Amino acid sequence: MSSITGVSSYSKYLSLVRNLSGGQNDINRLSEQLTTGKKSVDLNAYGPEVQKLLDLRSEMAKKDNYVQNINMAAPRVQATDKVLTSLESIVSSWTSSTTMPFEPGPASVATPINTNPDGMKLSVDAAKSKLTVGAKYTVTAVPSQQGPNGTFDVTVTDGLGGKTTRAINLGTTPPNDGKGYNFNISGGPGEGAILNLSFDTLKASSSSSFSVTFPQADQVKDRAEGAMRDIQALMNQRFGDRYLFSGSRFGTEPVTDLMATKQTSKITLNGAVVNADDYFEVTVSGKTFGYQIQATDPKTLTFVAQTLTTQINAANPPLPMTVSTSNGIITLVGQDPGQKFDLSARVINSATVENTVTAPTTTQAPTTLLPQVDSFTLNGAAVDIGDTFEFTVAVGDPDDPYNQNYYTRNPNEPRDLPPYQTYTVRYTVSDTDYAAGVTNVSQVADKLRQNFANLNPAPPVTIDAVGNGPGIALTSTANADPNHPNRSSLFSTSAKVTNGSLENTISVGTLPPEQDSLIDVPYAEPPDLPFYDAEYLTKGKNAEAYRKSQVTIDDNLNLTYGVSADDKGFQTLVKAMQLVRTAAANPGKWTEYSTQAREMLTQATDQIRSIHAKVASDAATLETTKDAHTDSIATLTDRIAKIEGIDQTEVAARLSSAMNVQQATYTVAGQTQKLSLLNYLA
Repeated sequence: MSSITGVSSYSKYLSLVRNLSGGQNDINRLSEQLTTGKKSVDLNAYGPEVQKLLDLRSEMAKKDNYVQNINMAAPRVQATDKVLTSLESIVSSWTSSTTMPFEPGPASVATPINTNPDGMKLSVDAAKSKLTVGAKYTVTAVPSQQGPNGTFDVTVTDGLGGKTTRAINLGTTPPNDGKGYNFNISGGPGEGAILNLSFDTLKASSSSSFSVTFPQADQVKDRAEGAMRDIQALMNQRFGDRYLFSGSRFGTEPVTDLMATKQTSKITLNGAVVNADDYFEVTVSGKTFGYQIQATDPKTLTFVAQTLTTQINAANPPLPMTVSTSNGIITLVGQDPGQKFDLSARVINSATVENTVTAPTTTQAPTTLLPQVDSFTLNGAAVDIGDTFEFTVAVGDPDDPYNQNYYTRNPNEPRDLPPYQTYTVRYTVSDTDYAAGVTNVSQVADKLRQNFANLNPAPPVTIDAVGNGPGIALTSTANADPNHPNRSSLFSTSAKVTNGSLENTISVGTLPPEQDSLIDVPYAEPPDLPFYDAEYLTKGKNAEAYRKSQVTIDDNLNLTYGVSADDKGFQTLVKAMQLVRTAAANPGKWTEYSTQAREMLTQATDQIRSIHAKVASDAATLETTKDAHTDSIATLTDRIAKIEGIDQTEVAARLSSAMNVQQATYTVAGQTQKLSLLNYLA
């Protein structure tokens, strides 16, 4: 074999190797096109259309970025839209008279609890009363310094700062006159209330209590508070990584207690009779203030209230509140809305004395030679202010007041017996007499002797002289009448002691919010925070609470979206709902407060609708812009496809052909592998 022939054969061999390599490259290129859908991932393959392709791709990336921004913002806007729809539904329901009626409904008065019915027993005539607020009323009676003995200063308090006192003596105005006594409450939210009280008994220091409620108004109040909790929950809605209504404070829950107002509480001291060693105690936010009455102290509740007020104001560190007192009532007002404090109080009254009286007995029966003598004894180591002692001398038979039955039984006796008549004397220990020395039953017995001696007309009975101690003896002015031998008694005697059971008490009440505190509060303007904002007490100001989110959704188009819980519309809504609650808590001013509440609800409705309209507009803008971008992306996709796109059927056919050729080439190569190089060259 010539050298030329060998060289030619070797060249064929090298050509075969090149064919194998080139065929594989074709397969790889076609496979890549089929996989990517592009002619090439190498821009150089596109020649003069490279710049056009780059511009199209840049525009496509920008549109994709806008769509991503929209996809991020749109769900938040949609969630906000749903929350606002729920809020509008709540507001709309409260403009209905079904939810908030035009009247508070009738009051319900509980049966009075008379702690000492022998001393004082009263009833309430709701029909003749003017009731304005739900409250627990306490009625106390103490001996009056004005008027005759037996006159009582009756004080009514409502536990909310209201109080009134008037002097009553059932000896001058019968308890069954059918009119009752009007008590006009002055002070506090219950001012203007008129309580018509009737007294079946009023003869010793005592106390009674009863409560007044407005069931329908209370239901409205409960519903209003439930609605405010729902509103608070809606305004604290979270979506993804942020709270929807917190402005740009994404991780801060925006709203706290929507019912927060400046807390106003009243401590009412009831009683009016203060004794040495009485102990009064008030606890404010865990700090206790107390005072025990000393022998030399003024014995008034006003003094006690002033002393406790001074102690509270001297607390170190100072308590965040304003404390004042007037007329035995302590008022505590918190400094800021939502700043709550706990309050409790108690009284430990000094020991009182229980006095008694022995049953009257006839120690000497009447005869024609001797008068009748009855006697009884007052018992007790001492007396208390407000204790009442009394005895009655009865002449004749109460079951036979004009002696007709007696005359029938004794027809031969003359008809000259006196008709049935009673003579009662009563003495109540007053603070004036107590200070003057009437401190034991002997002095009380002398007071009874003096009163009996002053009876007019005078009874046919005399009483023993002053100074004879606690035992009292009564003697008839005549002996037994021989013309009436069947009369065994000339008079009968009964005696009674009614221990004053008036113990000092303290009532604690938190007042409902007043209308002025809601209407007169100005709107918070950025960066100031409204009272219900979570950062109101700690910061007071934060511009981030009002800052909305912003997103770029198109060329030269930035959309500011989102809602702040501190926006004016929500401030109006909160004020309106607080007014609803205030109206329900103040039935006496229902018309005034509910009218203002309805006006503010209408205003809040308009403002929230405006906010909602902006949100709906934002949602529509996002949707419209996204649709436009989607259409643009589809157009750009087509234009790019025309430049770098492939005909998949054609590429698949070419790939199949290339693979067949490559397979054949590999077959030939496989045959040559069976030959040695020398044989192949040969």
